[in-house]
Amino acid sequence: MAGFALPALPLNSLVVIVFVFLPPLYADHQGLGTAAVGGIFLIAKLFDIIAAPIWGTVMDNYKTPWGRRRPWLVLAVPILMTSVYMVSNPPESAGTLYLLIWLTTLYIGWDAWTISHTSWALELSGDYDRRSRITGLLQFMVMLGGILVSTIPAVMERLSSPSYEEKVSSIALWMLAVLPLSVLICLFSVREHDVPPQPHLGFRRGISVLIHNMALVRLLVANALLTFSTYFVQGLFVFFVTYTLGLENWVGLLLTCLIVGGLLCLPAWIRLSERWNKHRAVQAAVVVGLVTPVLLLVLPPGNVALAAVAFLIVGANTSANEFLPRTMMADICDADQLETGSRRMGLYYSLLQISSKVTGGLGIFIGFSFLAYFGFDPSLGNANSEEAVERLRLLIVILPVIAYCIVIGLMWKYPITRERQREMRGIITAREHERSI
Repeated sequence: MAGFALPALPLNSLVVIVFVFLPPLYADHQGLGTAAVGGIFLIAKLFDIIAAPIWGTVMDNYKTPWGRRRPWLVLAVPILMTSVYMVSNPPESAGTLYLLIWLTTLYIGWDAWTISHTSWALELSGDYDRRSRITGLLQFMVMLGGILVSTIPAVMERLSSPSYEEKVSSIALWMLAVLPLSVLICLFSVREHDVPPQPHLGFRRGISVLIHNMALVRLLVANALLTFSTYFVQGLFVFFVTYTLGLENWVGLLLTCLIVGGLLCLPAWIRLSERWNKHRAVQAAVVVGLVTPVLLLVLPPGNVALAAVAFLIVGANTSANEFLPRTMMADICDADQLETGSRRMGLYYSLLQISSKVTGGLGIFIGFSFLAYFGFDPSLGNANSEEAVERLRLLIVILPVIAYCIVIGLMWKYPITRERQREMRGIITAREHERSI
């Protein structure tokens, strides 16, 4: 299982590159401006939301001699390797079109990678709690990868005075090494389960089931808000640390602390999901997310030790934000299979991914738009007014707190509990046994 989970290792590296390092790279160092970069991220997401359900539907419906998931995971490797290198090493002449093309390509490869691997993972077990442990293991790999990738700029900052471009390029080289290696180990670690023939489900029928599945709608909205909160903070992270806290040479270390906080609390969130229901664990994580950002409002500038402790605490709920919606989506797929007879894990997970990536793009767009509206200009650096810098501090806290409050309401009396999921799995297993006879 550890070998199987390895393709999740580079995912946080992708998040770090795309949402933490690329926006300042193109907005500041390439001179495109915050508003233009925010707009490009949003446009790229529009292409992304088209590609994701296509990938999911293709993977669900076309079984190859090598399985439904594995071929697409392999195909994603060269797409991601090429796009990561290009987007992280832009030439001096790179403009908005260059960023749009390669960022869109990266998103398409990202879709193929995550949908194939996570759908495969969610299909490994039908048990309510074992699914939490499987997705928890994937999340452990995601966060371990985030720690490893964030140590790259941290070590560079301690050994020398690297340029911003050199930091981003070094992270890209790490990605080029880990992407093919992790897939190779995964393919030899776990077999993909055979899937029995599925009944044909017409387009109208399939869409109707999706629209009327209120558990799905509630989870997608909650996941969108959780993702918005995470990426909104990460998108403004470099600016906040550099200009509000005055710790430009400690960005890598503080980013590591943010990820380590989530990793340390991951076992607790898995345990809570097993002792309680999964939606209750989401609510508990959201309450933590409501309280801890207050530390950023009172964090004094120039104090590395206090900043490190604060980001450890602020990152506590980030692992829950990622893995709990995924394991809950597997339970929703049981409800879909019970109603339709089809296994549409790829499609359902692609919808979850769309909700994440649309709001991830919105997080960058809204964050950068607010920066411009409040008079913060990254190109001015420390010449920004004190008022603009303090507005950045408020911005990185207030919007995520509002999003978390809404999530608490969405998870109230969530319909798919442990008892309901086990009841559905019992019916599905009995039906499959009857067909085999």
